[in-house]
Amino acid sequence: MDLNGTADRIDWAEPDSVLGTYVAQMDRLTEPVNPGVPLSLSVHGLLVSGELIPQWQWFAEVSELNDHEDAFYVGTAEHVKEQSDLAHEAVKLRDTGGEITHRQHTALMTPTRYIHLRNTHIHTPAHHNDAGSLWRGRLADISGWTPGTTLLIED
Repeated sequence: MDLNGTADRIDWAEPDSVLGTYVAQMDRLTEPVNPGVPLSLSVHGLLVSGELIPQWQWFAEVSELNDHEDAFYVGTAEHVKEQSDLAHEAVKLRDTGGEITHRQHTALMTPTRYIHLRNTHIHTPAHHNDAGSLWRGRLADISGWTPGTTLLIED
């Protein structure tokens, strides 16, 4: 309790550390994931289901939408992929007792703040989005999650 007699509260703005670790490990993969890992998320009262994929793969897939490559997303995908590769190399070196470079350390220590899904379905109480689109969301906005995708059956 604090001086006012109220209970200390945990900062609920922090993302779930287990999900954050899971997403960070996915983001360090160096090969494309197909299919992705099925997840269902609770985000501000919505149910978001889809396949978890690495951040760099998400940007690469966005760059290929509409049958052309968008230079911004291609560049972003290449940059994020490079950071993923650096972090992956740093983990391997660290685990074998090797020394890592400053760039590898920086890539490894960058906090994971976003989650990336493919084949996403967004469910609201009144509507089911069947688009199967790419989705990027803030980890701090997720209030709950479960492995697997959740299908809602309408009456």
